[in-house]
Amino acid sequence: MTLLKYLSVALLLLAVAIAIRLLNFDASSIGQQRTLRFEHLDDSLAGTLILPPGKVSPTVVLLVHGDGAQDRWSEGGYLPLVNFLVSQGFAVFSWDKPGVGESRGNWLAQTMAGRADEAAAMLINLRREPELKNSQAGFLGFSQAGWVVPSASEQARADFAVLVGPAINWKEQGTYYLRQRLLLEGASMQAIAAASAQDTADFDRQFRGPLGKRKLSHAKTVFCTMWCRLCVMSGIFRIPA
Repeated sequence: MTLLKYLSVALLLLAVAIAIRLLNFDASSIGQQRTLRFEHLDDSLAGTLILPPGKVSPTVVLLVHGDGAQDRWSEGGYLPLVNFLVSQGFAVFSWDKPGVGESRGNWLAQTMAGRADEAAAMLINLRREPELKNSQAGFLGFSQAGWVVPSASEQARADFAVLVGPAINWKEQGTYYLRQRLLLEGASMQAIAAASAQDTADFDRQFRGPLGKRKLSHAKTVFCTMWCRLCVMSGIFRIPA
Protein backbone atom coordinates (compact mmCIF):
# COMPACT_ATOMS: atom_id res chain seq x y z
CA MET A 1 0.00 0.00 0.00
CA THR A 2 2.87 2.38 0.74
CA LEU A 3 4.27 1.94 -2.78
CA LEU A 4 0.82 2.55 -4.23
CA LYS A 5 0.53 5.80 -2.25
CA TYR A 6 3.91 6.97 -3.51
CA LEU A 7 2.89 6.20 -7.07
CA SER A 8 -0.40 8.05 -6.60
CA VAL A 9 1.36 11.14 -5.27
CA ALA A 10 3.93 11.01 -8.09
CA LEU A 11 1.22 10.76 -10.73
CA LEU A 12 -0.67 13.65 -9.11
CA LEU A 13 2.45 15.85 -9.11
CA LEU A 14 3.13 14.90 -12.73
CA ALA A 15 -0.42 15.86 -13.70
CA VAL A 16 -0.08 19.22 -11.93
CA ALA A 17 3.25 19.90 -13.67
CA ILE A 18 1.76 19.06 -17.08
CA ALA A 19 -1.25 21.30 -16.39
CA ILE A 20 1.03 24.21 -15.45
CA ARG A 21 3.06 23.74 -18.62
CA LEU A 22 -0.08 23.63 -20.74
CA LEU A 23 -1.23 26.93 -19.23
CA ASN A 24 1.78 28.54 -20.94
CA PHE A 25 0.10 27.68 -24.26
CA ASP A 26 -3.31 29.10 -23.25
CA ALA A 27 -3.97 32.63 -24.51
CA SER A 28 -7.34 33.08 -22.78
CA SER A 29 -5.89 33.80 -19.33
CA ILE A 30 -3.11 36.20 -20.33
CA GLY A 31 -3.54 39.83 -19.25
CA GLN A 32 -6.29 42.12 -20.51
CA GLN A 33 -7.05 41.35 -24.15
CA ARG A 34 -8.91 42.95 -26.98
CA THR A 35 -9.12 42.39 -30.70
CA LEU A 36 -7.98 45.24 -32.95
CA ARG A 37 -8.71 45.59 -36.67
CA PHE A 38 -6.82 47.81 -39.08
CA GLU A 39 -7.14 48.49 -42.79
CA HIS A 40 -3.89 48.51 -44.75
CA LEU A 41 -4.04 49.05 -48.50
CA ASP A 42 -6.51 46.41 -49.74
CA ASP A 43 -6.13 44.17 -46.68
CA SER A 44 -8.19 44.01 -43.50
CA LEU A 45 -5.96 42.87 -40.64
CA ALA A 46 -7.02 41.49 -37.26
CA GLY A 47 -4.87 40.98 -34.19
CA THR A 48 -4.87 40.83 -30.41
CA LEU A 49 -3.49 43.42 -28.00
CA ILE A 50 -2.64 42.06 -24.54
CA LEU A 51 -2.12 44.59 -21.75
CA PRO A 52 -0.45 43.75 -18.42
CA PRO A 53 -2.87 44.32 -15.53
CA GLY A 54 -2.29 47.49 -13.52
CA LYS A 55 0.55 48.82 -15.70
CA VAL A 56 0.27 52.43 -16.88
CA SER A 57 1.72 53.19 -20.33
CA PRO A 58 3.39 49.79 -20.72
CA THR A 59 6.08 49.25 -23.31
CA VAL A 60 4.43 47.46 -26.23
CA VAL A 61 6.09 44.70 -28.22
CA LEU A 62 4.84 43.98 -31.75
CA LEU A 63 5.53 40.43 -32.89
CA VAL A 64 6.60 40.11 -36.55
CA HIS A 65 6.24 36.67 -38.12
CA GLY A 66 8.70 34.75 -40.19
CA ASP A 67 7.75 33.00 -43.42
CA GLY A 68 4.55 31.03 -43.92
CA ALA A 69 0.81 31.34 -43.33
CA GLN A 70 0.97 32.29 -39.66
CA ASP A 71 -1.83 33.35 -37.38
CA ARG A 72 -1.27 35.89 -34.60
CA TRP A 73 0.16 33.39 -32.08
CA SER A 74 1.85 31.11 -34.63
CA GLU A 75 -0.51 28.27 -33.73
CA GLY A 76 0.28 28.76 -30.04
CA GLY A 77 4.05 28.67 -30.44
CA TYR A 78 4.46 32.27 -29.26
CA LEU A 79 2.36 31.91 -26.13
CA PRO A 80 5.01 30.91 -23.58
CA LEU A 81 7.04 33.97 -24.64
CA VAL A 82 3.93 36.16 -24.59
CA ASN A 83 3.08 34.89 -21.11
CA PHE A 84 6.54 35.83 -19.91
CA LEU A 85 6.54 39.29 -21.49
CA VAL A 86 3.14 40.18 -20.03
CA SER A 87 4.21 38.90 -16.60
CA GLN A 88 7.15 41.34 -16.79
CA GLY A 89 4.87 44.29 -17.49
CA PHE A 90 5.06 44.45 -21.29
CA ALA A 91 2.08 44.82 -23.60
CA VAL A 92 2.11 42.52 -26.64
CA PHE A 93 0.41 42.84 -30.02
CA SER A 94 0.36 40.35 -32.86
CA TRP A 95 -1.83 39.97 -35.92
CA ASP A 96 -2.88 37.32 -38.43
CA LYS A 97 -1.11 37.53 -41.77
CA PRO A 98 -3.32 38.59 -44.71
CA GLY A 99 -5.59 35.69 -45.64
CA VAL A 100 -4.93 33.84 -42.37
CA GLY A 101 -7.31 33.61 -39.40
CA GLU A 102 -9.48 36.70 -39.21
CA SER A 103 -7.39 38.81 -41.62
CA ARG A 104 -8.38 39.32 -45.25
CA GLY A 105 -5.90 39.48 -48.11
CA ASN A 106 -3.15 37.23 -49.46
CA TRP A 107 0.16 36.93 -47.65
CA LEU A 108 1.65 35.18 -50.69
CA ALA A 109 1.25 38.40 -52.68
CA GLN A 110 3.39 40.40 -50.24
CA THR A 111 6.93 41.55 -50.95
CA MET A 112 9.39 42.26 -48.14
CA ALA A 113 8.82 45.97 -48.74
CA GLY A 114 5.08 45.37 -48.39
CA ARG A 115 5.55 43.44 -45.15
CA ALA A 116 7.73 46.26 -43.78
CA ASP A 117 5.11 48.87 -44.71
CA GLU A 118 2.43 46.78 -43.00
CA ALA A 119 4.44 46.35 -39.79
CA ALA A 120 5.25 50.07 -39.66
CA ALA A 121 1.57 50.93 -40.13
CA MET A 122 0.64 48.58 -37.28
CA LEU A 123 3.05 50.29 -34.88
CA ILE A 124 1.82 53.74 -35.88
CA ASN A 125 -1.80 52.67 -35.36
CA LEU A 126 -1.02 51.10 -31.98
CA ARG A 127 0.45 54.36 -30.74
CA ARG A 128 -3.03 55.85 -31.13
CA GLU A 129 -4.55 53.41 -28.62
CA PRO A 130 -5.44 55.27 -25.38
CA GLU A 131 -3.30 53.07 -23.11
CA LEU A 132 -0.25 53.32 -25.38
CA LYS A 133 -0.06 57.02 -26.28
CA ASN A 134 2.84 57.53 -23.86
CA SER A 135 4.41 54.09 -24.30
CA GLN A 136 7.62 52.97 -25.91
CA ALA A 137 6.92 50.67 -28.85
CA GLY A 138 9.02 48.39 -30.99
CA PHE A 139 9.37 45.09 -32.79
CA LEU A 140 10.25 41.52 -31.85
CA GLY A 141 10.72 39.55 -35.06
CA PHE A 142 11.55 35.98 -36.01
CA SER A 143 13.38 34.45 -38.96
CA GLN A 144 12.28 36.23 -42.17
CA ALA A 145 11.39 39.26 -40.02
CA GLY A 146 15.10 40.03 -40.16
CA TRP A 147 14.35 41.33 -43.64
CA VAL A 148 11.25 43.25 -42.51
CA VAL A 149 12.03 44.85 -39.15
CA PRO A 150 14.94 47.19 -40.12
CA SER A 151 12.86 49.03 -42.74
CA ALA A 152 9.71 49.00 -40.57
CA SER A 153 11.69 50.41 -37.63
CA GLU A 154 12.98 53.28 -39.75
CA GLN A 155 9.54 54.11 -41.12
CA ALA A 156 7.71 54.01 -37.78
CA ARG A 157 10.60 55.37 -35.67
CA ALA A 158 10.50 52.34 -33.38
CA ASP A 159 12.00 52.73 -29.90
CA PHE A 160 13.65 49.32 -30.09
CA ALA A 161 14.02 46.22 -32.22
CA VAL A 162 14.79 42.60 -31.35
CA LEU A 163 15.44 39.81 -33.84
CA VAL A 164 15.48 36.10 -33.02
CA GLY A 165 17.18 33.84 -35.58
CA PRO A 166 16.91 36.48 -38.31
CA ALA A 167 17.08 35.63 -41.99
CA ILE A 168 18.34 38.72 -43.75
CA ASN A 169 18.25 37.66 -47.39
CA TRP A 170 14.91 36.01 -48.14
CA LYS A 171 16.09 34.89 -51.56
CA GLU A 172 18.95 32.93 -50.02
CA GLN A 173 16.60 31.69 -47.30
CA GLY A 174 14.24 30.20 -49.89
CA THR A 175 17.11 28.60 -51.81
CA TYR A 176 18.46 27.08 -48.61
CA TYR A 177 15.11 25.48 -47.75
CA LEU A 178 14.82 24.15 -51.31
CA ARG A 179 18.23 22.50 -51.06
CA GLN A 180 17.49 20.98 -47.67
CA ARG A 181 14.16 19.57 -48.86
CA LEU A 182 15.75 18.00 -51.93
CA LEU A 183 18.54 16.51 -49.80
CA LEU A 184 15.96 14.89 -47.52
CA GLU A 185 14.19 13.52 -50.58
CA GLY A 186 17.44 11.92 -51.74
CA ALA A 187 17.97 14.07 -54.83
CA SER A 188 21.40 14.02 -56.49
CA MET A 189 23.75 16.99 -56.15
CA GLN A 190 23.34 17.63 -59.89
CA ALA A 191 19.55 17.77 -59.54
CA ILE A 192 19.84 20.05 -56.50
CA ALA A 193 22.16 22.44 -58.37
CA ALA A 194 19.78 22.56 -61.34
CA ALA A 195 16.74 23.17 -59.12
CA SER A 196 18.57 25.92 -57.22
CA ALA A 197 19.57 27.63 -60.46
CA GLN A 198 15.99 27.48 -61.73
CA ASP A 199 14.69 28.83 -58.41
CA THR A 200 17.11 31.75 -58.63
CA ALA A 201 16.08 32.50 -62.21
CA ASP A 202 12.37 32.38 -61.30
CA PHE A 203 12.95 34.66 -58.33
CA ASP A 204 14.87 37.24 -60.37
CA ARG A 205 12.06 37.42 -62.92
CA GLN A 206 9.43 38.14 -60.26
CA PHE A 207 11.17 40.26 -57.64
CA ARG A 208 13.47 43.10 -58.57
CA GLY A 209 12.53 45.73 -55.98
CA PRO A 210 15.19 47.59 -53.95
CA LEU A 211 14.55 45.51 -50.82
CA GLY A 212 15.12 42.34 -52.83
CA LYS A 213 18.72 43.41 -53.47
CA ARG A 214 19.74 44.52 -49.99
CA LYS A 215 22.52 42.59 -48.30
CA LEU A 216 23.36 41.89 -44.68
CA SER A 217 25.86 44.75 -44.60
CA HIS A 218 23.09 47.23 -45.39
CA ALA A 219 20.83 45.79 -42.71
CA LYS A 220 23.66 46.20 -40.19
CA THR A 221 24.02 49.84 -41.23
CA VAL A 222 20.32 50.40 -40.58
CA PHE A 223 20.63 48.92 -37.12
CA CYS A 224 23.66 51.06 -36.25
CA THR A 225 21.42 54.14 -36.37
CA MET A 226 19.22 52.51 -33.73
CA TRP A 227 21.93 51.00 -31.53
CA CYS A 228 21.19 53.09 -28.45
CA ARG A 229 17.63 51.73 -28.51
CA LEU A 230 18.44 48.17 -29.46
CA CYS A 231 17.22 45.47 -27.07
CA VAL A 232 19.05 42.22 -26.62
CA MET A 233 17.29 38.97 -25.80
CA SER A 234 19.58 36.76 -23.73
CA GLY A 235 17.45 34.83 -21.29
CA ILE A 236 15.49 37.81 -19.94
CA PHE A 237 13.92 40.55 -22.05
CA ARG A 238 15.06 44.01 -20.93
CA ILE A 239 14.64 47.49 -22.41
CA PRO A 240 17.23 50.13 -21.44
CA ALA A 241 15.98 53.21 -19.66
